[in-house]
Amino acid sequence: MNKEKEENLEEMSSLAAGGVEGGSGAPKKKKRKMPEGYYIDRKSFIEEMQLREVIRETIKKIKRKKKSLLEEQQRKQKNDEKQLRSIVRFLIKEAKKDIEDTPHASTAINILEDLLKQILPNLETDYKILTTKKEQRDSFRAHVVSAVSSALETEDVNKAGGAGAEEGELIGLDEQEEDIEEEVEIKVSDVEAPADDKFIDIEAEPEMPEEEEEDTFGIEGQDETGRAMAQQAFNNIEKNVIETYDILSDPEDEKLFKDYLITNLKLYFDKWEKELGAVVEPTTSEYETEKEEGEDSDELDAELGGELGGEPPTEETGEELIQ
Repeated sequence: MNKEKEENLEEMSSLAAGGVEGGSGAPKKKKRKMPEGYYIDRKSFIEEMQLREVIRETIKKIKRKKKSLLEEQQRKQKNDEKQLRSIVRFLIKEAKKDIEDTPHASTAINILEDLLKQILPNLETDYKILTTKKEQRDSFRAHVVSAVSSALETEDVNKAGGAGAEEGELIGLDEQEEDIEEEVEIKVSDVEAPADDKFIDIEAEPEMPEEEEEDTFGIEGQDETGRAMAQQAFNNIEKNVIETYDILSDPEDEKLFKDYLITNLKLYFDKWEKELGAVVEPTTSEYETEKEEGEDSDELDAELGGELGGEPPTEETGEELIQ
């Protein structure tokens, strides 16, 4: 049955293309009677092919339109997400700004924040200059923290002494009156004293050798370069620290100020050390070129020395090397 169907399809194709059987003498194939509706005429065949083509083009258009709509939807979604992120970032920034602008519950923290804004930039610059070795930065850090702590302790003593001095002034008024009376009596009695007792010695007392000023800033065992930089940096911030601390009189504020100042200094030194990272020595293209040429020259001198039975001059032989 399949073979008969193939023969019928071949015959239908030849009819659709306008083919006509020739008189080549080949034997005619016997036509078989096919069931009604089996064959299709040429017009119907062409119309069906055209319809299929139209359907294919329609499907392609629908797919292209669907793809375009999907891409447009994705672009719109991305734009919406981008705008949403922008709005969220703006809201976070405003919220953060509001938080930063809100004063802290403690007066000490509020004025300390202003102080840190004044002193930290200079400390950071001086700290990051020390790049030769970490010991310099460790020394700088130790000296600054120690100096600030000592300065605050000294101010505590001065405050306590100032309060005691005010009370002493009131008590000492009567004593001053007694001293004045004694001084007047002594001066009157001196007028009636013998001549020997009136002798005034004008010879200068021998000068005592000046004592060397004790170094209260340095820390034993710490790097000297870091110490020198720390002293210079502390001299620049000492006045700000003391004047700000002197504003406070409440014991709780004073304690918070000292604790938070020392803690923040240490935390910022840690932060700067991480930011500094590995220090890379700067170089130039000219230096690298000269260095390569110098290495090539040394290798050539070594080769020539071996061939001639000698050795190139070195520092060990006592001859000066000219680079």
